[in-house]
Amino acid sequence: MELPVVNKSTSRLGAIFFLCLFSFALLEGSVWAQGKKTVEGKIEKKAPDKKPDKPTRVGVAKAQMIQQSNKIELPGNVMPWATTRLAAEFEGRVESIMVVEGQSVVAGTPLISMRTQPLKLDLEVAHAEREMVSNRLQEMIAGTRPEVIEAAKASMKNMEATLKLAQIELARIQKLFKEGVLSSNDHDNAITAVDQAQSNFDEKKARLDELVAGFRIEEIRQQEARLSGADANIKRILDDIDRSVIHSPFDGVIIEKLTELGQWLEQGDPGMTLIVTNPIKVEVHIPQRHFYRVKQGLKVKIILESRDEDVPDGVFQGEVVEIIPFGNPASRTFPVRIAVDNPKSILTAGMLVKVVYQPPKTSARKIYVPKDALVRTPDETAVWVVRPEPEQGMKAYKILVRSGEEKNSMVAIKPKSGKIKAGEWVVVKGNERLRPGASVEIISERH
Repeated sequence: MELPVVNKSTSRLGAIFFLCLFSFALLEGSVWAQGKKTVEGKIEKKAPDKKPDKPTRVGVAKAQMIQQSNKIELPGNVMPWATTRLAAEFEGRVESIMVVEGQSVVAGTPLISMRTQPLKLDLEVAHAEREMVSNRLQEMIAGTRPEVIEAAKASMKNMEATLKLAQIELARIQKLFKEGVLSSNDHDNAITAVDQAQSNFDEKKARLDELVAGFRIEEIRQQEARLSGADANIKRILDDIDRSVIHSPFDGVIIEKLTELGQWLEQGDPGMTLIVTNPIKVEVHIPQRHFYRVKQGLKVKIILESRDEDVPDGVFQGEVVEIIPFGNPASRTFPVRIAVDNPKSILTAGMLVKVVYQPPKTSARKIYVPKDALVRTPDETAVWVVRPEPEQGMKAYKILVRSGEEKNSMVAIKPKSGKIKAGEWVVVKGNERLRPGASVEIISERH
C-alpha cells in the first residue's frame, strides 16, 4: 500500500490555516466570557454622554402695550332704500314709454302707457246706460204726469158708463125674464155683461189710483240701485284707463327697462325697475363681539371710500334702522342697516363706504402681538414667549391666550395661563415646531 506524497508548501499552508482558526476561537471565547461575566456580575457598560439638543431657530417680535380704542370701523355697502318692479295691472299692448334708464323721476311721473281705445268705447256705453237709468229714476220720483192721470180718469168714466148701462139692461131683462118673455139664456148673458163691465171699471179705477199714488218706494229703491251700479261701472272703466299708465310710486331712479314698444304685457308682467336713492341705505356686517354694542337709533359716521374725511361732501351722518339677528355662521357677522340722507345723490347703490362709530366708553391699554405670533388649534390659542434662563440660554414658554380686537397686523391678547409683558419677545416664525421649555436661537427680530 502506497501513501500519498505531500509536498512541503502544501503542508505549510495548512498549518497557517489551522493556526488562524485557533486564534479566532480563542478571541470569541474571551468575548463570550466577558459578556457572561458582565451579566452574572450585573456590570453595566457606561453609555456615552448624550449631546445637548440643537436650539430651534426662530424669528421674534416684541409684544407691545397699545392704547385700545373703542372706535368701530367697518366697511359697508351702499344699497337703495327700496327697489320695486313696476308691473302691468291688466293685459294690453305697450303704446308709449316715456322715460329712459338712469333717469330720475318724481312720484306720479308717467312711465309706460298701454293702449286704451277699447276701454274708452266701454266708457261711452256705460255713460249711455247710466243716462237711461237716471232718467227713469227721475220719472219715478216725479210721479205720473197730469195728462196721463186725466186720460185714466176719462177711461174710468167710460167704463163706469158702460157698467151703468149694463146694469140697466140687466134690470130690464130680469123683469122680462120673470114675466116669461125672455129665456134664461138672455138673462145669463145680461148678468155676464154686468160682471165684465164691473171688472173693466175696477181695473180702470185701480190704474187711476196707481197713477195718482205714484211708484212704490221699493221700485224707486231698485232703480236707485241700478243707478249706483251704472256709476260703479263707469268708475271701474275710468280706473282701468288710469291704470293703463304705469306711474312712479315714489321719487327715484329708473335702473332697468323690461319692455319695449308694441310688446304685449299680461297682467303682472314687469315693465321697469325703480329704486329710491334718498334716503339711501348702508349695510355693514358687524362682528359678533360688537353686536350688542349696536342699537337702533345709533348715530354713526359714513365716509365715502377714496375721499378724504375732511371733504364735506364725502362724510355723511347715518342712523341705525335695522339690526338683523341672523348671522353668517362662517364669518360670525350680523347685518346692520343704516339710513343716510342723500339729497345730492352723491352716494349710489353699490359704492363702498367706511362706517365709523365711537362708543362713549373710556379707552384702555392692552397687550398686542403680531398676528403671526398666534398658534391656533381646535382646542386652544397660544403664544410662545422667549425668555433668557441663567446658564441655559434662551428658552420658549407656551402661554395660552384669548385673542381680541385687531389693529392692522396686531391683535390684542389676554393671557389665560402665565403672563406676557410689554417688550417681551414672542415667536412669529418657527413657532409651529416648538415644545415647552425648548431652547431657541433667535435668527431675526421684527421691530
